[in-house]
Amino acid sequence: MNTVPTFTCDYQVGGSLPLDAPTYVVRQADSDFYHALKAGEFCYVLNSRQMGKSSLRVQTMQKLQAEGIVCAAIDLTSIGSQDITPNQWYAGITYTLASSLNILENVDIGSWWCDREFLSPVQRFSEFIREVLLTSISQTAVIFVDEIDSVLSLNFKVDDFFAFIRSCYNRRADCPEYRRLTFALIGVASPPDLIGDKNRSTPFNIGRAIHLEGFQLHECLPLVRGLAPKASNPKAAMKEILAWTGGKPFLTQKLCKLVMALPFSIPAGSEAEWVEKLVRARIIENWEAQDEPEHLKTIRDRLLRGTRKSRLLALIHEILRAGEIPADDSPEQIELRLSGLAVKQNGKLKVYNRIYQAIFNLRWVAKELGNLRGDPGEQEGAIKPNTSPGEGWSAGHKKDKPAHPIVGVLSPSKDSGKSDTSDEKQMVYDHLIYCLQNESPQQLIERFRKLFIDGTGYPDAEIAVALNRIVAANCSDQEFQYMLNRCCHILINRWQMHSQQRAAIAGLLALFKTLAPTGEKLASYYKPVPRLQELVCLFTKSEEYLTLQRLVQVVEPEPPAVVHNPELGRLIVRYPYLYSHSLLSQESSYEHQQTIRHLQTQKQWEFEMNLSQYVAYLVRRAQLAKNSSPAGSAASRIVQPVPNPTLLSDRELYLALKQFVGKVEGACTYRDLAQGFLTRTSQSKSYRSFKADLYEYLISAIESEYGKRTFNERLYKQLKNTFPQSDSQKLTDFLIMRTCSQLFNFLVVESPQNPNHYVFIDLISNMGPARTTGLLLKIVLLSRHVRPYLEKRFSILFSHYERQAIDEILWFVQSLENLNVALVVNFGSVDLSAIKQNVP
Repeated sequence: MNTVPTFTCDYQVGGSLPLDAPTYVVRQADSDFYHALKAGEFCYVLNSRQMGKSSLRVQTMQKLQAEGIVCAAIDLTSIGSQDITPNQWYAGITYTLASSLNILENVDIGSWWCDREFLSPVQRFSEFIREVLLTSISQTAVIFVDEIDSVLSLNFKVDDFFAFIRSCYNRRADCPEYRRLTFALIGVASPPDLIGDKNRSTPFNIGRAIHLEGFQLHECLPLVRGLAPKASNPKAAMKEILAWTGGKPFLTQKLCKLVMALPFSIPAGSEAEWVEKLVRARIIENWEAQDEPEHLKTIRDRLLRGTRKSRLLALIHEILRAGEIPADDSPEQIELRLSGLAVKQNGKLKVYNRIYQAIFNLRWVAKELGNLRGDPGEQEGAIKPNTSPGEGWSAGHKKDKPAHPIVGVLSPSKDSGKSDTSDEKQMVYDHLIYCLQNESPQQLIERFRKLFIDGTGYPDAEIAVALNRIVAANCSDQEFQYMLNRCCHILINRWQMHSQQRAAIAGLLALFKTLAPTGEKLASYYKPVPRLQELVCLFTKSEEYLTLQRLVQVVEPEPPAVVHNPELGRLIVRYPYLYSHSLLSQESSYEHQQTIRHLQTQKQWEFEMNLSQYVAYLVRRAQLAKNSSPAGSAASRIVQPVPNPTLLSDRELYLALKQFVGKVEGACTYRDLAQGFLTRTSQSKSYRSFKADLYEYLISAIESEYGKRTFNERLYKQLKNTFPQSDSQKLTDFLIMRTCSQLFNFLVVESPQNPNHYVFIDLISNMGPARTTGLLLKIVLLSRHVRPYLEKRFSILFSHYERQAIDEILWFVQSLENLNVALVVNFGSVDLSAIKQNVP
């Protein structure tokens, strides 16, 4: 049982976290920085971007100020670094410092500065510290200088500035007032980079370096708590997030935010699978387009700037091949760490995390090294990675297609065991994306047929060879299904965006019907072809392929009534609440998820509008029917008929609306009852007492005779056995959510692996679809987080009966229709006041 409490959490991606941010993670550096500055030590925090340096400064300043220590912050980027003179730069620092310490009222900084123009800028700054700052402030003062790396862009040296800081510490022996002054430098640079004259005294050899490490799991409780609404085991989910990010603050916050945007909760035990799919779909795939706010591009640009880029690329290649190398603090290794790509741990240098490994991989290195061969500034003396004869760069770029995204790749090492075909898969993906931009749907379908169905005659030899390598590498059936499904969606996601191209989706899926049966011998002179066709045949039996077939029914539904007693699967278009579960798979890309959400919103809005119009039509018709005069009869004939948007009869629809928006207990609707119940139980002393109250709340919706037989007793036992280890705990939103989820397992169906739904059938047989749906609605109204759980249960039943004729399962069709109406009238966005006004 997960006992992590839930709370409102807004993960922030990029920028300094606010002082009261609930997602701030306290690390060892927080304690080191605070205690060192409090003790008067000069400190410097020099690390890569987006490691939480500025947030650390904000938090540390607040803690020091609470101790009575005066703090000032200077952001050097606000002073500028282009077309600025030394006089302006030091004057800007002085003015910012005076403003931050609220001493501008005591001295006219402009006049004070000009009166001392006979002094050098650094002398004037030194005099300001001695004459003004230390005399105006009696407390200890800490000056934080942020973005110190901006001095590297100045057209003059600032060695004097660092020498001045060193002199402040040297003066402590003779001038006690300097003991009250402490400096902290923060930025993305190394001490050797900042000091131009290596013979000058610097503060860095007397100061303390504050090391910012990545988040550790035991430090991440603020982040873990926020995941509770979207993960059954939030701690396990956080562990998998850190496994991908290495604890990088920016990426960790971003991945947490992506988890919170999921339309469902991650089931316990599947955290690794879902986090990996999310990382690949929302961060790794098409990473340059998805890198908002910029993070990965910042790393890339730092690696490829300046005169060291060939050496840096060779170093990255060496690390990728070896996994890690000895750390020697060479200029290249320090630069690689400052870029954020690499980290030094236990005397070794390695790539910081799995996300960087997937993006800045050997293929990326090959591409960038290939680009350098055309850079005159890099050709001479460029370092090439050590490669064996079988591992040279492939001639991937075609001269007649300079914009083609396919690039050369490193062949897998022959002695590395199982071949890694991730580069070949990426080549296929990039190739399809390129073709998508330049060819018609019919041309693309023909390409797809030759590549995957026939396995021969593909016009691009590189891509055919890449696919053959994937097949020959003995990849698992599941791996190939993931790849093929993604290839389908690369095309489908684009075609869905254009109404005139949507018909091509059905054409693409029709290719799979031309395959030979699985057991039939597939003759070919080329060995990989039979294995390819075997893998494709297995794909047509997968859940991913079934999901694609459902999508066709939604995007391009077949004309109604052409097939007598059709299968349930043809009705998927009618139930938008099933789309998130029935049209999306675990491998669905972010683009596909967005497309499905758009379809879902569109179809739901259409149903809401049609239902509202139909009810208004029924009301007008009923009102006119009351008038028995000939004029009334004539008037009734001019009421324009409106089609019933449901599969329910008018009587069934009326009863459903009465159940879901009308008064069901005295003067109360289901929504009124839910609000009243939540108000009463908010003061529950324990989870046990809440479950007792919940039992009474639910059985009031059960028909008395039916409940007395066996149902009430079974419901009581179900609640009693729900999280009994939490009975003595205080009630939380998370417990309410999990309890409702368990109730749906009991009342509807538990899982695809355990699809028994006898209780649900029994409820419908005894109370009917409308009353049964009303019972489920009472539960949904208790928490805004539980609706996806109910929708998931119905999607499981939909899959269970998908191939069954409608006439054989009318009870389930009516249940689907009732739930559609119940969700629309209680959670829809269209004004349905006309319905509520005309339903008693």
